Amino acid sequence: MKILLVGNGGREHAIADTLLRENTTLELIAAPGNPGLASLARVVPIPSSESDNIVSFAADEQVNLVIVGPEAPLADGLVDRLRLRGIPAFGPTYEAAQIETSKHVAKSLMERAGVPTARSETHLTAAGAHAAVNERFAAPVVIKASGLAAGKGVIVCHTDAEAHAAIDRIMGDKAFGAAGDECLVEAFMQGEELSLFAMTDGTDVLTMLPAQDHKRLLNGDDGPNTGGMGAYTPVSLGTPALLEDVTERILLPTLHALRKRGTPFTGLLYAGLMLTEEGPQVVEFNCRFGDPETQAILPMLTSSLLDPMLAIARGAKINNMSPLTWRAGASVTTVVAAANYPETPRTGDVIRLPDDTDTRRVFHAGTRRAENGELVSSGGRVVAVTGLGDTFEAARMISREGAEAVELADKQYRSDIGWREHERQA
Repeated sequence: MKILLVGNGGREHAIADTLLRENTTLELIAAPGNPGLASLARVVPIPSSESDNIVSFAADEQVNLVIVGPEAPLADGLVDRLRLRGIPAFGPTYEAAQIETSKHVAKSLMERAGVPTARSETHLTAAGAHAAVNERFAAPVVIKASGLAAGKGVIVCHTDAEAHAAIDRIMGDKAFGAAGDECLVEAFMQGEELSLFAMTDGTDVLTMLPAQDHKRLLNGDDGPNTGGMGAYTPVSLGTPALLEDVTERILLPTLHALRKRGTPFTGLLYAGLMLTEEGPQVVEFNCRFGDPETQAILPMLTSSLLDPMLAIARGAKINNMSPLTWRAGASVTTVVAAANYPETPRTGDVIRLPDDTDTRRVFHAGTRRAENGELVSSGGRVVAVTGLGDTFEAARMISREGAEAVELADKQYRSDIGWREHERQA
């Protein structure tokens, strides 16, 4: 079987690693890939932004399945183009992907469906957003760019002054580009965050292990927001009863609302949740595997990833499939980032990596090969080191020691990934 994996990050590296653990005879192609993926797949220099070229390549190669990793090509309608050519693709259509690509669309849909989420308003002008803060949303308040902002367009503001500055940054300075053409002003939710992935055929779901991401750059959840500095799974707060509640009150109603809208969602639906005193509420939805949660979750999988992906891509139903199964123990992922990340990450620094082992995986994200063959940094989040252990503490130690062993000048990483779980267990 020939599979084309679109993307060049740690998420795509983890997906490839999982598929080959399941079936070593698969022929994987990655576009554009990275040096880590190059050890598992044939890489072709087609950027994920070039949807038409990807479709032409997939047709010429007669691939059996295309897996779209990043959100940008989904927002560009890559899955729609592939389906027009009769090529099975795992991922949502352009319209369905708006559950992530437009926070305004997502909020409106949740409100109509009765899905629990924070009160919010969407504004097309900075003046309207400023008025909302002054008149209807007392600090603390959350200011969000409505469009895609690489996980960085959400600003938690503890004072009105911070909120007004965030609005000016998003809508005036265009810090996140066109993503800030619309701005959400949202009530602050108090609680602990949880990420839940669900593979879906548009009606039914196969949920994955719950994970917890760490968005802030520094230990103790301090510093600026990032695309994610690490994650762990499972999360003790994510009990079977909670996951059943989330499925019944959030996932299934959202999928029903998307079908009713005429934009059924197939692929991977990612619910970012806040566990509040009133119960779980949606912070945001993503329309694809999250990064770095994927690097923590997929190494724990013991059942097939390919079977449900292929069924969903071919338009089949998954209601008769068995639940996904997982290894015992825990997984912890630590992201190693470049100097000056997230503002202006430095690139071109030489990297030396520890080897993979039975209990450690090193997933490439912002890496490339220099002309002399050396591995160098090419982005903000450079690699993610996943530790697998029989206990959470064992996995945490393996991940942290692996991050320490990465040789990269002025590297940044958090040594406290999973600190809330550590406190609960202590």
